[in-house]
Order: sequence, then C-alpha cells, then structure tokens
Amino acid sequence: MPKRKQKKVQVEESTITGTPKVDIISTLPDSLLCHILSFLPTRCAMATSILARRWRHLWKDLLVLDLDNSKDSPYYLSEESRFLAFVNAVFAQRRVPHVNKLRLICDIPRHEKKTIKRWIRNVVGPQLKELYLSLGDRKITLPEEVLTSCESLESLVLKGNMFLIVYGMDNDGFFDLPSLKNLELDLNYVDPDFLLSSCWSLENLKLTLHESFPLNASEPPQIIMPGSLKRLTLIQDENASEDLNDIEYLGIDTPLLEYLSITLWARCLEVSIKDYPNMVEAHLDIDQDQEQVGWMLELLNALGQTKLLDLKLNTMECLLRAPAFEFPEFPSLLNLKLELPYFNSGFLINLLHNCLMLQVLTLHNREKVSDVKPKEPSCWILPPKDPDCVISHLKTFEYKGYLESADEHAFIAYILERGPILKTMKIQVYRGLGLKNKQRIRQELSTLPRSSKACKLRVA
Repeated sequence: MPKRKQKKVQVEESTITGTPKVDIISTLPDSLLCHILSFLPTRCAMATSILARRWRHLWKDLLVLDLDNSKDSPYYLSEESRFLAFVNAVFAQRRVPHVNKLRLICDIPRHEKKTIKRWIRNVVGPQLKELYLSLGDRKITLPEEVLTSCESLESLVLKGNMFLIVYGMDNDGFFDLPSLKNLELDLNYVDPDFLLSSCWSLENLKLTLHESFPLNASEPPQIIMPGSLKRLTLIQDENASEDLNDIEYLGIDTPLLEYLSITLWARCLEVSIKDYPNMVEAHLDIDQDQEQVGWMLELLNALGQTKLLDLKLNTMECLLRAPAFEFPEFPSLLNLKLELPYFNSGFLINLLHNCLMLQVLTLHNREKVSDVKPKEPSCWILPPKDPDCVISHLKTFEYKGYLESADEHAFIAYILERGPILKTMKIQVYRGLGLKNKQRIRQELSTLPRSSKACKLRVA
C-alpha cells in the first residue's frame, strides 16, 4: 500500500476510535499547567519533568510548595539528609522570586536549624498568602519576618510538638497581619494574647493549649478573642496534666461567631461572653470547679440561637453538679447531642420542652465510665404536656449505650408513641449485656406501638 494512502487510513481509524489526534493537555498555557501542578506535592510535581521536553522546567515556576517528610507521607525519606538535599535543590532551581503558599512538615535535625530558617525566609514576603509549618520537637525561633513582612498572609498554621517562640519583636511586641483570616496554633510555647492582638480580620481560630502554656508561667494568661471571629476551636491538649495553669481572663466577645468548639478543663477565673445570634454549631467539652461553673451557664444562654448543640460528658457532669438551674430556650435548635453520665427521663423531657424545633436527638449513656452517679434512681413519669418538638418536628432519635433500665424503656416507648413524624430510631445496646440479651431487647422494642407508620426501628 502506498505511504500516502496508508496515512489516510490511519487518520480515519483514529477518527473512528475517537482517539484525539492532538494531546489536548499540551495545548494548555504554561500558567494553567502550573496551576494544575500546584495541587500536587512538590516531589510529585517535579516528577512530571520526564514527561516531555516542555515539562522539563515547568515545576520551577510553581508558586505553591508542598514539602512533606512526615512518616505517613508517600514521599517520606527516612534519611533527614536526603530530605534536606531535596529541599535545597528545589530552592536552588526555582525560577520565580516569590511563593504564594508553603507547606513544610519535617523533623528539624539539631544542626540544621539555620537551614530551616533560610527556607522560611526564602518564601516570606508580600506575595505569601498561606504558611503551614510543622517542624517536629526541636526548639526553633520563628523568624520575625513572618509576622512583619507578610501583608497578604491569609492563613498561618504553626503546629507540632515543637517549641516555636516568637522572638525579635520590638519592645511593644507589635506586628500587623491585616489580611490574616485563618490562624491555627498547636505549640508548646505560645502567648496567644500576644499573637491575637493584631489580627484585625481573623475569622477562623484554632488554638491548642499544652502543659507548658502560658509562655510566662509566672503570670496567669489572658486570652482575648478578636471580635471578627466566625469560627473558634479552643482545645486543651489531652496529654496536658490536669493542673494546667489557670486562665485569668477568657474573652469571647465575638458576636459574629457561627461555629464554636471548646475542650477545656483549666480553670477560667473570669470569662466575658456575648450573645451569638449567628451561631450554627456548638460543641462543648468543659469541666470546671463549682465556683467557675457560672460562666458555662452564661455560655448556654448565649448559644440560644444555635442549630446544633453537642454537650460532651464533662460538660453534662459539670452541669449536673451545679446548683439548680434552668436550661434556656433553643428556638432554632435542630440537632441535639448529649453524653449522659446517667439516664434521667425527667431531665430530658424538661430539656425537650425548650427545644421547640428539634428534628434530631442523639443520646449516649456513659454511666459505665462516669464518676457522677444519680442521688436516687429516676423513674418514668408521664409528662402532663408533650414537648412540641416530639409531636411536631422530631424525625430521628438515636440512643447509644442502652442498659435496659425501666426509665430508658419507658422513654423510648414514649418517643415511639408520641412521635407522629418520626422516621428513624436507632438503639445501640451496651456491649456488656451480651448477644442473647440484645436479641431479646430487639424483639421487645419492636413490639412497642408507634404513631408513625414510616418509622424504622434498628437495634444493634
């Protein structure tokens, strides 16, 4: 067959099979290809240099560097010297003078602190928007340029089991990060009030307190949250001892707050709280002495407009130890999660009366692990008036840790009988009751009358 005719046949076959005659990705401009490569770890982006001549130097123009040498990384280099050589090669071969994002995760060799600082200084500048540093457990000084020369910085994450000390500021310790929206601090030594004082636009804050908190242990710390916050996560590290230093003042005057999560057992000597009309989701795992429990009740009142409320075991134990109080009304609450130190149907009915629009109720009986015990056994009393949410809005009920008490059984029967729009009920039996008891319980609960024909009962 003549060559000319043979070529024509090949083109037709190519058309028939739908195979493109041109590599589409090769037609894209370099800027778009670099944008695609920026979503890959830097080591993976560098590997594309072998694809074709055009790709050989593309990675050198990347504005995003993802340098991860953690043990769970697929590109983990067990020898620290190899990782150091790799990162040094990256910085030496780059063709652009600035970086928009840097993610650096590695353990710092004792003799290479200056090298790590040099890497950080190489990316610091007015173009830097995101900085993520996790530098192991070696003590290192954070270059002050991070806080003074990054006007466009939008996200700053400093985490890991490291001693990262802000050092080198002027006498007033002043700096300004006008564009910072996200700040995550998980450090052994940190003065949060110092760092937060100049974050004027901060919207998301995640702060983890360690045993060595605060930086100056001679004075109880103050933590004042910026008023611009929309999301706040305050965590006391689970490995910190219970005698973590007191917090002299905790200010949460943040009316724009939409998300709140607090895990804390350090004593808060004074707390300032405002109402949160925009609150959507709140998770509370707080344990305080009886003298400090008043601010927790104030916090619950401030959360009246939340749509999801999650009260962990420590919080419920603390509230049950407190003097008699009334739960506030939650007119917008759709989802309620409670970890109970013991089951008390009377308490739950009273609470449901204050949750007018509740659609999802999740209870977890933690009686087997709780130190708080009821003064007397709770027995079921039919409420004179049904909670509005039960008869009009409740769609899902989930109960974990069912111990087969008469009070539990009566409460479940009541929800089934009075919940006309209930769609799902899940009961998880406490493991210690055994398989035979679980099967009997499943049979007994399945015979209870239901007002909702669409309700599906699952017992596990």
